[in-house]
Amino acid sequence: MLPDVLVPLGADGDGPPLYCVHSATGSCYTYLALAGALDHRPVVGIEAVGYDGDEVVPASLADLADHYAQVVDADRKGRPVCLLGWSMGGVVALEMAERLRALGCLVPLVVLVDARVPEEEPMPADRLIRARFVAAFAPGALGDISARSTETLRVWAENGSGEDGWEPLRARGWLPDELDSETLNRRFEVFRNNVRALNQHRVAPGHPGPVLVIKAKDSPPESRRWSELADDVREVTVPGDHHSLWHDAGLSELTRSIRDALRQVSATRARGYAS
Repeated sequence: MLPDVLVPLGADGDGPPLYCVHSATGSCYTYLALAGALDHRPVVGIEAVGYDGDEVVPASLADLADHYAQVVDADRKGRPVCLLGWSMGGVVALEMAERLRALGCLVPLVVLVDARVPEEEPMPADRLIRARFVAAFAPGALGDISARSTETLRVWAENGSGEDGWEPLRARGWLPDELDSETLNRRFEVFRNNVRALNQHRVAPGHPGPVLVIKAKDSPPESRRWSELADDVREVTVPGDHHSLWHDAGLSELTRSIRDALRQVSATRARGYAS
């Protein structure tokens, strides 16, 4: 049986499976469409610790990477794996690769999807983190995620933003009806912990690669590039912004790039490792 944080997303197939690490929200279901498009490739999501239970959430991004690497190694028993992560998940995936290699597991590919190199910045105010959490449920519904966050703050200014502050947002259809306040509070704690962990993390140089960096065309420019921290980095740009790249033309281009990279991995299987 798969450990609790592992969620099967794609059918069984040939080649090393692709493990997809959650973003700050804690959910791995963003990757469902991608998994469906990767024919004959096993795809497994990694859901955040504490997302659907009362487990103790690791305190740092390094701790997350340690935990997930151990879970994946136990699942694969030393066989090769490929890793992918969107946003914060990309940073976790890169750190997982280091740990899996130390455990004797071959990692022939790491894919970073619109993942920025983390830099030191102050922790946002709690109300702003809550607003970002709400906006992540339905990005684009009010034009963009910044507009959604601003509107959320306005509603809270009128109605309050404590533990019951979810209700006026649910009344506007901004939150799923099936998520009660207890569940929202728990998942918000996971989100807040992930934001803090990412803000505090620094990536050390020297990652061996190969790394495929997929950037959204409309995302803000980066101040640092992954090629400064990893070897054998290839960059591609796809249509859309940080969220819309998972839809329409962005998803098509993203899927094509990942499929091509995975085919290259499969082509090397006869040259030194087995799936």
